[in-house]
Amino acid sequence: MQKLENTYKNLLEPGYIGNMKVRNRITMSPMGSFLDNPDGTPSKTQIEYYEARAKGGVGLVTIEAQYITNKTDPWLKHKAIVDTDEQAEGWKILADVIHAHGAKAAMQISIGLGRNAFTFEDGEMVSASAVPAFREPDKLCRALTVEEIHDLVGSYRRAAKRALDAGIDCLQIHAHGGYILDQFMTPLWNKRTDEYGGSFENRMRFIKEAYYAIRDVVGPGYPITVRMAAYHDFEGGRTLEESIEMIKYLEKLGVDAFDIDLGAYERKQWITPTVYHGISSMAHAAEAIKKVVNVPIINAGTHSPESADQLIGEGKFDFAQFGRPLIADPEFPNKLKSNQPEEVRPCIFCNEYCIGNIQQAKGISCAVHPQVNYELHFPEFVAKGIFPNKKVETPRNVVVIGGGPAGIEAARAAAERGHQVTLYKKSVQLGGNLNIASKVSYKSRLQKFKAWHERQLKNLGVEVHLNSEITENSVELECADQIIFAIGEKPVLPNITGINRENVVEVMRAHLHPETIKGENIVIAGGSKSGCDFALELAIQGKKVTVVEKSDSIIPDALLEIRNPLTFKYEEYGVQVVTNHEVIEMTETGLKAKTADGEIIEIPADTIVAAFGRTRENPLVNRIVGKYKSAMVLSDSISPSSTGKAVHAGFNAALTIE
Repeated sequence: MQKLENTYKNLLEPGYIGNMKVRNRITMSPMGSFLDNPDGTPSKTQIEYYEARAKGGVGLVTIEAQYITNKTDPWLKHKAIVDTDEQAEGWKILADVIHAHGAKAAMQISIGLGRNAFTFEDGEMVSASAVPAFREPDKLCRALTVEEIHDLVGSYRRAAKRALDAGIDCLQIHAHGGYILDQFMTPLWNKRTDEYGGSFENRMRFIKEAYYAIRDVVGPGYPITVRMAAYHDFEGGRTLEESIEMIKYLEKLGVDAFDIDLGAYERKQWITPTVYHGISSMAHAAEAIKKVVNVPIINAGTHSPESADQLIGEGKFDFAQFGRPLIADPEFPNKLKSNQPEEVRPCIFCNEYCIGNIQQAKGISCAVHPQVNYELHFPEFVAKGIFPNKKVETPRNVVVIGGGPAGIEAARAAAERGHQVTLYKKSVQLGGNLNIASKVSYKSRLQKFKAWHERQLKNLGVEVHLNSEITENSVELECADQIIFAIGEKPVLPNITGINRENVVEVMRAHLHPETIKGENIVIAGGSKSGCDFALELAIQGKKVTVVEKSDSIIPDALLEIRNPLTFKYEEYGVQVVTNHEVIEMTETGLKAKTADGEIIEIPADTIVAAFGRTRENPLVNRIVGKYKSAMVLSDSISPSSTGKAVHAGFNAALTIE
């Protein structure tokens, strides 16, 4: 029988960084997990987290930024093992578990955030010069002294020796995102008049000395890479032309590869780009650098396996970097290798549980993969010996009502534990609100996630009944040991004059029936997530769009890493946002809104889209719960427009069934 050619031959082809051979072109991003212990040592959870990705088949694991000093940022002072031999002991553990599964271990080394540092600790911030702190612009940073710079260069030297002894295969110098080294490299932040400021050579002196300190220790054959942005994407930041000059300079020094992406904190949208940026959103930056150097280029940024394989084949870059997709599915490289791409649990680039958890100091997790770092996040279940893939001793007959992401995940997770699961869905297809949200052009990955979920139900033997309405009197509930009620939300339509006019369309209906949008001038009434996403979709189509919101911010509960990219896209496509305006009437020609001062204005519109959010109220819930003590209701724990919260609610429910 002839062996089928693998679709991902470019991505799965071995590659070299310097003299280091990597088994494929899939690299794990140095994305902060913040799973280490407070003193900086790797925790059991962190070690297992990296081991899982190495075991999953990734070629190169780049360990997240290891701080090699605690003398810069105030928040680093608690990392007591920094710049000691004890720190290297942790590095050896990480290197060993990565090597045990055939992957190479790279490590990113950093001296801190400088002016970007967190402000939750007391203490002064440092930078190249006395420039404003990013998070508190009214505070000036203190310029590092020449003596301090020399000490930091010594930190690089000592770190290189310890990493070499620990078995780390490659070191990456962190010069990214406006952090300390970047602050020295960029004229906007470097106002020095000594040997570390002024001319190009002087601004590059710090990173040059850091590189030479490392190279002096590791020797000529050991791979050293640099991570930096191709451009900063804000006024006054570094341009592509300036970056090219720097990269050519560093290549001449001997740097073996460049890890290229975009951005800085000033316009924070590229650090963890979202679906609003599209697939392989930073590939153009890598391509621009690839044209001017002769060493490999590594590139991150919303890659799919398909897009990464194509771009590597086209010579746009050499290694594709995956961060969040490897959280969503640590096994995806092995699944590609075995020609099972349909089994890959797809990342939806939502930032909800990866970035969101880190910001809440919870440890990294995933919206579509709730069991990431399971023992950390579900200690109450671990204490009872409950694990997602551990079969129950007594399988139960479980009925799930609802086929949105919460219901599907509840059914999947319950079936994985060995329960007999039947799912009933009132409509003719699974997916719930995913079917609506995925209608916008930039959210097609939601359909991939839905398709993955459906395949899992089939693989696990879940009995699915579509077009089946369940009530409190349905005989299907009588034999159930556990009922999980996972209903979706309904639109909120407030009592506003004119809301029933023909030129007013509820946002979910507008998603499903785009023909209801008439004319070119569209007003979105309400700054909900669904309304704001639809506003961008219409603007991409060339419509003139205005969003009117009662509060002082659109989607106020969204992470900055979600809202920022959306609002920047609004700038690009000319979407107008009017906040602190309460909608009071919808007319034939537009919308009337009242300001906080009581002024009434009218905004012209051909079509008005009502997007006032969603509600989970459903009288059927009370009737079923009243009749069946075994009924569990998920709707109160599901946030509207949050796929991640829906999935996690379903997962949690499945764990409670014993």
